Amino acid sequence: MSTMKIDSYEEIKDRLRIRLMDMRTHEEDLERAVYEPVGCGFALVVYMELPDEIAEGGIANVPKVAAAALGMDERTLVQDAMENSVENMAPKLSTMRSALFGPPENLFTEDECGKEKDFLVLTNMDGRLGASVLYYPDITSRISEIVDGDYFVLPSSIHEVLILPDHGQIPAKDLLMMVKEVNEAEVLPEEQLGNKVLHFRADLQMLQVAAELTRGRNRGEER
Repeated sequence: MSTMKIDSYEEIKDRLRIRLMDMRTHEEDLERAVYEPVGCGFALVVYMELPDEIAEGGIANVPKVAAAALGMDERTLVQDAMENSVENMAPKLSTMRSALFGPPENLFTEDECGKEKDFLVLTNMDGRLGASVLYYPDITSRISEIVDGDYFVLPSSIHEVLILPDHGQIPAKDLLMMVKEVNEAEVLPEEQLGNKVLHFRADLQMLQVAAELTRGRNRGEER
């Protein structure tokens, strides 16, 4: 693996992208990387798209020391990385059937009427590091419009998350058990997003950990 000499921010600006990482399981990585916490125990981490001979898998997190050496504040890097990701790695929302068997579809750009919406797959058009799409501007609201209300988010992997409309039929604890079982049996440790389930509440336009939602509902019942 060779090294890459960086003389100015402009040399790397267009290569910047964001990826979603679980803060608890990647604490050591985050100590060195440029990132921004986004709630629910997640962080958006800035990385560079690079040739495979320079970085394994063609990506490398941007170190804090590199940002400081270039005289760049971390917030600017996160903003530029987000803009690049939105432009170059467009969001994609499809039914589970389409994701598994085709044909390709994207409910963000197609008429979703008549589509089965029990389980939807959220990623980017490349299907690579697509879980970060959840934190693209206005994406959570757009999903709510498509599913017509509240929904759960199951972090399938760093590459995608699953969207399940909340019709009040499936307890969050059952979904949490599903996430844990799938992580243990099918997802590589380095590709996991942690054992948690998120919930988006349409009336409040708020994304939160489903366990916090359950506690809030219980307190309401007590009153």
